[in-house]
Amino acid sequence: MTIEIALLVSIVSVAFAVYFGVKNTKRADTSDAEKKATEMATINVKLDTIGGDVRDIKYDISAVKKDVQGLAERMVVVEQSTKSAHHRLDTLTEKEREAS
Repeated sequence: MTIEIALLVSIVSVAFAVYFGVKNTKRADTSDAEKKATEMATINVKLDTIGGDVRDIKYDISAVKKDVQGLAERMVVVEQSTKSAHHRLDTLTEKEREAS
């Protein structure tokens, strides 16, 4: 009879151990899934922010390219004007030399 009671207690103990072990494993799995979901949400938010920043940088670069193109066109006009002014100065210098 004592062996039967000891065996019964052992079986009940093993059953409880298995039950609580499975229960804790499920709880850990749920906790891990929640952590992963939270981390993925954080990563997605950060990626969206980075994507927005990249888009803003592209717009800024386009604006800078347009500004540089405008400056290049203005520089061509200034160079032509300078060339014309030098030609007039050379002509005036030659006229002064001839008059002297």
